[in-house]
Amino acid sequence: MFNIILALFAGILIGWNFHSFFLALDAPKILRDNFNISQTFLDKNVSKNEGNSTISPIKAVKKIYQPIKTSFYSLLHNGLFSDAMALYQQGSYERILFYRSTLKEYFEKENITNQEKTIRELLEYIEIDPENGESQLFLSKIYKERKEYKEAIKILNGLIEANTHIENDVVYTALIDTSRLYIDSLKESKSYQELQSFLETQIRQNTKSSFFTFALAEHHVSMQSFNTATTLLKDIEFDDEYGERAKALLLKIEKNETNKEEYDYKIPLKQEGSHFTIDVTIDDTPLTLLLDTGATLTLIDEEKLPSSLILINDNIKLKTAGGEVSAQLKMAQNFTVGEVKLKDFKVTTSSFTQENADGLLGMNFFQRFKFKIDQEKSLLFLSKKE
Repeated sequence: MFNIILALFAGILIGWNFHSFFLALDAPKILRDNFNISQTFLDKNVSKNEGNSTISPIKAVKKIYQPIKTSFYSLLHNGLFSDAMALYQQGSYERILFYRSTLKEYFEKENITNQEKTIRELLEYIEIDPENGESQLFLSKIYKERKEYKEAIKILNGLIEANTHIENDVVYTALIDTSRLYIDSLKESKSYQELQSFLETQIRQNTKSSFFTFALAEHHVSMQSFNTATTLLKDIEFDDEYGERAKALLLKIEKNETNKEEYDYKIPLKQEGSHFTIDVTIDDTPLTLLLDTGATLTLIDEEKLPSSLILINDNIKLKTAGGEVSAQLKMAQNFTVGEVKLKDFKVTTSSFTQENADGLLGMNFFQRFKFKIDQEKSLLFLSKKE
């Protein structure tokens, strides 16, 4: 029994010695200190500019790792259109398809509340992606709604010329619908010269021009220029869409031929108050003149006259409503009014301040013709004297 107690005591003594030995080694503090790895990480990342306020670890984590929500949609709807376009330009092909769909919805909504802003942003976008014909078609629709027909037609002509992915029939239908409205507005305002110029330009630009050819023929019939109308109608009398209409109008012209007036030319006029103006060209310079059958000579504003005219007399007197004025007599090599072309035509030049006109068309022009002014239709009828 004594031996057992002695062995136990010896074991305790040996164990205590080992314990003292390890304490003397001073084990790493990590084994005995209350060390928090997560708290240390937060302490390093919380901003030093928070002052003396205490920030909880949870709030600090949210502050550091809260994701920033930026997307194409949110940029658009937060008034950052240019930033959205910058993102658009960096997008992959698949992304751009998504962006286009988002933009379509965005422009449709914006157009309801703010057309001016929609137009500005559409123009900015089209410069970035001119291949997106849908956006251009939508812009032309907005212009049409605003009765800005020239702008709408310009876009549609461009789409046809560019041959975009949009079906040409869709664009052509939109072009015809818009052109009808534009033609009606020009007729209503009696802008016949502008109407004729528009139709002639469209015929030159479009391969499918039968609509514009027929419209121009109708215009010449209303101007009683039957020969010109007949020539145009002959070009489309076998057209699938307008052939039958062309044949019907040709028959109408043939019936009217026996009652045809003796005038060779019908020139559109513009009404300015109680006066009429007419477009002329002097040596390739376009001018607008007031009709004045009381003036002996044609008068041109000296500031508008081309330098090519030949001086005949540099000191003549003209009688006007305000008294006598000094003027020069010059000769134009070419003087054109509508389809009428004259050579070596004399004009006088002096100061002329009439609004919306560059001078007066006087009797030295009218005396060369048999003429009639139709005030109701704003037309000048001319026929050369035999």
